[in-house]
This record gives sequence, C-alpha cells and structure tokens, in this order.
Amino acid sequence: MNDFLSQSAAMGISGGVILLLSALGIYGVVGLMVGTRTREIAVRVALGASRGRVIRMILVDVLASIGPARRAASVQPMVATRSE
Repeated sequence: MNDFLSQSAAMGISGGVILLLSALGIYGVVGLMVGTRTREIAVRVALGASRGRVIRMILVDVLASIGPARRAASVQPMVATRSE
C-alpha cells in the first residue's frame, strides 16, 4: 500500500511538472504571436476595437493554430526529410 502511494505521488508530481512546462510553452508562443502583431493590434485599437475584442481575436488565432500543430506533430521523420 505504501509503495502504491509513493508511486502515485511521483506520477502526480511528474504530471504537474509536465502541465507547468506545457503551459509555459503555450504562454511563450502566444507572447511571440502578440509581439509580432503589435502594430496590427495597435491599429485595431486606434480604430475603435475594444479590449475584449482584441483578446477574443488573439484567442481565436490560438485555437485556429491547433490543427496545423497537430498535423506537424504527426509527420513521419522519414517523409519530412525526403521532401527537402
């Protein structure tokens, strides 16, 4: 029983670390995306876009990138190297 609890704790801690690292990665990607589109966002705000509208635009862009990310992650390495 004690072995089960220690294994469960170890798995819980490793899962938490993985979750934290993935959240930091997503935060970094969104930060990079916003940083590269600062001018566009500024123009939208200058033309009257509300804060909520700008946030919604960024979140939609993040959700629209899930498809290409999944497709890129499923590419076989041999196929990718042959196409170059």
